[in-house]
Amino acid sequence: MAKETLLSRLRSKSTDVSDEEGKLRKELMELRVQHSSGQLKETHKIREIRKSIAQLKTLNNEVKEEIKDDRN
Repeated sequence: MAKETLLSRLRSKSTDVSDEEGKLRKELMELRVQHSSGQLKETHKIREIRKSIAQLKTLNNEVKEEIKDDRN
């Protein structure tokens, strides 16, 4: 069975996307600081967090488009 992605998990739940994005941005900043100081061994996590932020933005835009379409 395929692993559930962040995007599909957030679509099924009614959580606040901006809170989740804030948490990911904070984690990304911490990873970048670790990477710049040479302490980060798992550099792939930076890419994963950036991807998750992009997915959240996509979800947020989809919701905005639905609201916009419903008004018309």
